Amino acid sequence: MKIEAKNTKRQHRSSRLPILLFSMAGIGAAVAGSLFLSTQGWSETTRPSFLEAEDRQLDQALHEKQDAAEIVVFYPQEPQAVQATARQQAGLLMSALSTAYAEWPAASQEDPKPILIKADYHTEALAQNAMSVVYLIQKKVGDHIEEEHWGYMLDQQTGELIGAEQAFDQTGLERISALFRDAMKNQEATRSLAYTLPFIQASAPRAENFSRFYSEGDQLTFLFDLPVPAETLKENGEAEREEEISHDEVNIDAESKLDKSKQETSEQESIHLDPESPLQWSLDRAQLGSHFLLKPAEDSGNLFIPPRTVDPDRPMVALTFDDGPHPKNTPRILEALRASDGACTFFMVGTNVELYPDVVKAVAESGSEIASHTYSHPNLTKLSNDRLNYQLNRVSELVSELTGRQIQVKTLRPPYGAVSEQVKEASAVPLILWSMDTLDWKTRDAQKTISHVLENVEDGDIILMHDIHAESADAAAAIIPQLTAMGYQLVTVQELMEAKGLEMVPGQKIFSGHPASQ
Repeated sequence: MKIEAKNTKRQHRSSRLPILLFSMAGIGAAVAGSLFLSTQGWSETTRPSFLEAEDRQLDQALHEKQDAAEIVVFYPQEPQAVQATARQQAGLLMSALSTAYAEWPAASQEDPKPILIKADYHTEALAQNAMSVVYLIQKKVGDHIEEEHWGYMLDQQTGELIGAEQAFDQTGLERISALFRDAMKNQEATRSLAYTLPFIQASAPRAENFSRFYSEGDQLTFLFDLPVPAETLKENGEAEREEEISHDEVNIDAESKLDKSKQETSEQESIHLDPESPLQWSLDRAQLGSHFLLKPAEDSGNLFIPPRTVDPDRPMVALTFDDGPHPKNTPRILEALRASDGACTFFMVGTNVELYPDVVKAVAESGSEIASHTYSHPNLTKLSNDRLNYQLNRVSELVSELTGRQIQVKTLRPPYGAVSEQVKEASAVPLILWSMDTLDWKTRDAQKTISHVLENVEDGDIILMHDIHAESADAAAAIIPQLTAMGYQLVTVQELMEAKGLEMVPGQKIFSGHPASQ
């Protein structure tokens, strides 16, 4: 799985190459304006053999000749139901290609012959009458040929385009979103974009964000129109942040919470991609298992734990939630985190782990951290050795068994924050406390919790909340997008400490990611 951003020399037809020649915004819409289809210069004896297809005639294609380029776009004729839509898509492709090369002066080439462009296709039948149309676009300049891919999905019975809402269930969209976001963070050309609010919103796990795609073999390929450079993104992010903060009547200066040097660095960043070019990104459909409904693969039986990348040079906070999991509140918090490309740490009580195993698995598959809040929430400083060890270790055993040993509990929060020398010596993991106590358990007032967090948050904070209270879930649903708009990454405790370069050892009391607090 990777993001590809360059054309290469001629390769085998099945190779995965990006299409960065043109923008296909509104791919399902009709072509704006009329399309000029010239037939001059296309006789059987004069057209270049490169533009011919092995098994098709030019009456199965759109064709055009310009001063700078000659273009042929073939399109499916069968079944009859798809022909109109296939021709429309070919028109969109032709329009984009002709626009892209209209201003290329043929005289600037060593051989002033037109560029030759052929877009030929093959189809792949999927389940539920779906058909994937995959184009190989070849551009020939002299003896050099560059290749790119593009495609779309059709219903063979109705001829209508197929979108993500028909191809993926919600779990599939969540996996696609998580994998795409992480891939963008790990490509130099898109790294700056990947942490911005407009991108986070545009890559949320909703069908409309992933409706442009096609299938080829074991690969699914998605097309995205990238936003404009970082300066504009920053302006858009600030505007949205001001709107959200005003909506919740929280009057704070968000920028004052960010480190000035990091602000200056951010302002100098730019996106090194043409804003008029779409990004093409592919993944192995096996990663979606049965959640790609048009060609389901067998589910592995393991939890899908999404990759996560944290930028140590950007501000971050660790939201933490105690006493759960809760069957209603915890999923609400997970939904808000997914929408904002965030994760947090859930300090779970063992009795609730036993009651709500599906919620525990959902936390793992969201990318958030599962941590221990002891088995039954006692004051650890008042327990004998055997009882203490049981409370310290039982949650780890439960989670390991429940997740097929995919998840190991690596942190613990002592109930009431009570720690003694005996507790520290007995603990096999670090003891996580907090730098901000929202007192949400006491106030049970969502607006007070929202205001307290947004008015006092600092880079490196570990924030204490409770997912057993509906008011706290309400507050989290508001806090999470606003912290994201303020420029904070929402990370787990382990991610926070690793990004800050701080050590975590068994029995150590940890209050925050602020180096001075350790």
